[in-house]
Amino acid sequence: MTTAPARPGPTTTSDGPGPSPLHLFPQHLALLRLAANGHSSREIAELLFLSPHTVNDYWREVYRRLGAKNRENAVAMALVRGLIRPDEVELRAPRRSYEVKPSREGLTPRRRA
Repeated sequence: MTTAPARPGPTTTSDGPGPSPLHLFPQHLALLRLAANGHSSREIAELLFLSPHTVNDYWREVYRRLGAKNRENAVAMALVRGLIRPDEVELRAPRRSYEVKPSREGLTPRRRA
């Protein structure tokens, strides 16, 4: 009985051009780093010299590979799993400010005048 030869799998080191341990390519990691620093998808597209459509494709792939539901979840998972380091993230104020109102919703976005 003969068996099929083993197929080489993806590399598990982040030293070369291959994917990292969680099978994220360098483009995906760059996307996560920029998102962690508060850049929008449009800004990320400009910084990486990509079309906005390509950036959206990268996000879908990152969500699928990490099992994330949204951008914030993907960035948090990348930080927790060590895919991006905390020293690579610049702490910035949130884009929207929130105020607590005595309502059922709790936090509501403050409207800018």
